[in-house]
Amino acid sequence: MKIVQIGNKTVGDGHPTYIIAEIGINHNGDVGLAKEMVAAAWESGADAVKIQTFITRKFLHPSHPGFQYDIDAEIPHEKEQEIWDFARQRNINLFSTPEEFCSLEFIKKQSPRLIKIAAMDFNYKELVQKSAYLQKPILLSSGMSTMEEVLRTIGWVEETGNDNYLMLHCVSCYPAPPEACNLSAIRTMKMVLNCPVGFSDHTIGIHIPLASVAFGANIIEKHFTTDKSLPGPDQKCSMDPTDLKTLVNNIRDLEKAIGHGRKEPATEEIKPRHFKRRGIYAAKKLKRGSILNPDDVLFYAPSAERSKVTDWPYMVKREIKRDIEEMGRITLDDIY
Repeated sequence: MKIVQIGNKTVGDGHPTYIIAEIGINHNGDVGLAKEMVAAAWESGADAVKIQTFITRKFLHPSHPGFQYDIDAEIPHEKEQEIWDFARQRNINLFSTPEEFCSLEFIKKQSPRLIKIAAMDFNYKELVQKSAYLQKPILLSSGMSTMEEVLRTIGWVEETGNDNYLMLHCVSCYPAPPEACNLSAIRTMKMVLNCPVGFSDHTIGIHIPLASVAFGANIIEKHFTTDKSLPGPDQKCSMDPTDLKTLVNNIRDLEKAIGHGRKEPATEEIKPRHFKRRGIYAAKKLKRGSILNPDDVLFYAPSAERSKVTDWPYMVKREIKRDIEEMGRITLDDIY
């Protein structure tokens, strides 16, 4: 699998999971609250913080059930600039999802380290390609999509000459029930696609995204808020700062626990390996020159080098070189 560089972070197998805190529209149109959320997400350990940039009337029909909420949560570009400036002053890795072309042009001026295509636009070739033409790493959310659609969208990105794409497995339900998550699809996508694959999570809690890391997710994206009691459709499936800190810490522990995949003793097991396994001891006093028989030995812990229960087949019926006291250790060096 190829890796993708996002700023000073490397994303892909063998590298730390890239954790994205998705503010989205949890700010409900309040610039001050948006800044507070961006800062809290960054301070809680996110690798990147994401917002959504949009002009509602340019991408939603008035009949859409979310139209009025988006109108109320919309932050005009000139006000959103405050959020980008705020993040830039604090070296916060902020990026966004454009919902239409005017917002894409606005995002382009911010020179983010990456850009995202939402699941609703995964099949919108023109927006996908115009975003990919920025030649930034592009994060593609595959919610509601088939594998054929995934491959088609990747093809659109590659046509622009942009090879820095990352795919997100996603279930576009808010909140998503666990039985809809199909985390096994992450492994399937990684086998088929030559790119990092992550999980955009909309479940309640942090256990499902944590499990996705065990399934090989290279990226975790989850909604973030400073107060889950705030109004809005995404608050219920969002993390707060405590959740995000816990998720980050748990993911880092899990990455260590997943390990290299070779079946071998851990470094920490080498010393206990001798102490906890059985060695070979004299069941009675044994005289030099006698033949070692099964009745002459006991298999007790601890073992030692050259005195392990697995050495016994090389000792039985062999002549003893020296006198050995009862309960004395018998080693391979003690036999002819």
